[in-house]
Amino acid sequence: MANMINDYLDWRGDLTFFQDPFNEVDALVLCMATYVELDRIVSPDLLEQISFYDAAELLKTHLEEKKYNKIGLIIPEEVVTLFLTLAQCNRYKNLRLSGYINHIDEEDEKQFAAVTFQNDNGEIYIVYRGTDDTIVGWREDFNMAFLDVLPAQKEAALYYRKVLRSLKGKVRIMGHSKGGNLSVYSAVRGGKIGQKRLLKVYCLDGPGFSEDFISCDSYQNISEKIFWYLPYESIIGNVLTHGLNEVIVKSTAKGILQHNPLSWCVNRNSFIREKELSKEAVLAHLAISECMDKLSLDQRKQFVGIIFDALDATEAKKLGDIRFKNFVGLIDSVKKLDQESKELFKETGRLVLKTVKENR
Repeated sequence: MANMINDYLDWRGDLTFFQDPFNEVDALVLCMATYVELDRIVSPDLLEQISFYDAAELLKTHLEEKKYNKIGLIIPEEVVTLFLTLAQCNRYKNLRLSGYINHIDEEDEKQFAAVTFQNDNGEIYIVYRGTDDTIVGWREDFNMAFLDVLPAQKEAALYYRKVLRSLKGKVRIMGHSKGGNLSVYSAVRGGKIGQKRLLKVYCLDGPGFSEDFISCDSYQNISEKIFWYLPYESIIGNVLTHGLNEVIVKSTAKGILQHNPLSWCVNRNSFIREKELSKEAVLAHLAISECMDKLSLDQRKQFVGIIFDALDATEAKKLGDIRFKNFVGLIDSVKKLDQESKELFKETGRLVLKTVKENR
């Protein structure tokens, strides 16, 4: 774990939420803890709850018995240490976990995972996991380029409504990366009851939405409750459009590595702010936006299909499964494309390079 998170837990870990209310750093640690595999630990039933402390004890058993699957290439291994550390803190150990869902559906091109925490002070924390190591999860992310609604977004909205029916209390919704996008979407589609019970949405470096979505009434009705946290050199969270409440966060990492929130700088119970995004982040946003504008929806869909159909041909299910022989198979798949697909692939590549060059 980054030192600043350790410092925060040392400084705030002994204080309950009655003594010091939930804050944005708490949102960060819960988002990262939710990357831990909780199958066989947390029930999918929202009413069947387990304390954070007991969940960590079960996780230890799974680690000892080697029942735990490695997280993969994308998620930092520190999240396991973080989970176990949180369970020893007075602040988190009595949080009750339930409603753990982890759905991977290759046919629907969907990766969705969520868990709900309930506090003794009556608050509910819904956390949507970001993209994991699965190929299907990354394919769904790329599908944002041409789909109005992703399968995971639909499930996130249904999950929120289910929580509202099952549990009483005010709600905070949060997520990192795609999980941040899902947190915003579910809050906006939560209906009048959901919007009334909503306290705040924390989107940690998550992709945005179309202008139409941001300007719709259901978004505007809760816009003051939705906060977009972006690291100084944000790339992934800088895609598409955000609302007004952007918080730019200082990070100890560089470039794309700032996407890991464990690198974000903390002072007491809040993030250290930057005045604005870096020049590189602004240029990346302009380049991506211009590129998207120059490709039709059909071209975007076809381009994404070319990339991931080639990945599917490697028979890898996770990024960590791709070895040299798989990579060779991926190249062979691209070579076997029909002429029209090859031209689109080449033209899109040229367009990306041209757009980046023009915006420097």
